[in-house]
Amino acid sequence: MASTRTARLRRALIGSVILVSSVVAMPTSAHATPHPQAPPTSTDVMAKLADLAKSNDKLTEAFNQAQIDVVKLQKQAADATKSASAAKVSLHSAQQSLADALATRYMSASFSHTAALLSSQSGQSYLETVQSLNILSLHQGQVALAATSAAAVAQKAENTARVLVSAAIAKRLSINGQRQSIQAEVTKQKALLATLTAAQLNTFVNAGAPTPQQKIQIVNAPVPAPSKAAGTAVNAALAEQGKPYVWGAAGPDSFDCSGLTMWAWGKAGVSLPHNAASQQSMGTPVPQSQLAPGDLVFFGSPAYHVGMYIGNGMMVHAPTSGENVKVVSLSSMSDYAGASRFG
Repeated sequence: MASTRTARLRRALIGSVILVSSVVAMPTSAHATPHPQAPPTSTDVMAKLADLAKSNDKLTEAFNQAQIDVVKLQKQAADATKSASAAKVSLHSAQQSLADALATRYMSASFSHTAALLSSQSGQSYLETVQSLNILSLHQGQVALAATSAAAVAQKAENTARVLVSAAIAKRLSINGQRQSIQAEVTKQKALLATLTAAQLNTFVNAGAPTPQQKIQIVNAPVPAPSKAAGTAVNAALAEQGKPYVWGAAGPDSFDCSGLTMWAWGKAGVSLPHNAASQQSMGTPVPQSQLAPGDLVFFGSPAYHVGMYIGNGMMVHAPTSGENVKVVSLSSMSDYAGASRFG
């Protein structure tokens, strides 16, 4: 009996071992730990960096335009406030004139037509007094009308100033939001750049760079500018090569794209706004086939990036975060949208 139970126990244990072994040996595809994803290729990283650069450019130029709008609103608000103050002074003067007119009439011995009739020594005297009273009433009415008009002007000016000040404050708050968005994009770009190898980073930074022959042409045989002002602008822009791109910057130590072109043309005595789209709306449009040194070339619609053409198919620009002002071939750029000539 005991031997029978022992035999059964052995068979049960053997069965358990076989079962466990078979479970361990079974494929685990349904619950297997997934393989880690392959790291992104340099092509993937470059494409993502290009997208981030474009996004950063758009946000930066929107920020620059918002800055321009705030300055305009602040000036309009200041002018409106000044007008409101002047209108209040006019109102006070009109109110004082009205009070003086009323006091003069009240103090007059001939305060009413009835009083004039009772106090007159003759009919002619009465008529003269009544005529004086009519003139005084007319003047009083004009003064009252002036006071009413001045009050309306003062109130309108004050309301306008209040609205403009509120608009300027709201725009400032909007700018703060845009600043945070730009900084987030810059952080993404820097994080991606940090994943590149030295060779990949070199490829990224030197994308579109001039060939050795083109470098010789740029230095030793530059294309003549169409005007003295254009030549000054080109030389000013080229002198900033190697300085870092910083969004919202317009020199002298760092630049964004429209900040560089504004700075360079400013050296030639031409005042441009710190915004690519606004710069594009100025100057004389130029066909791509007729580009000359100093012409500004724009990308995107509305323009979110701008550079300066220097001849031989090359342009100088402030590219994007993580890069410096440099010369590249125009053909290496995407979204070409036109050119403008100044000076």
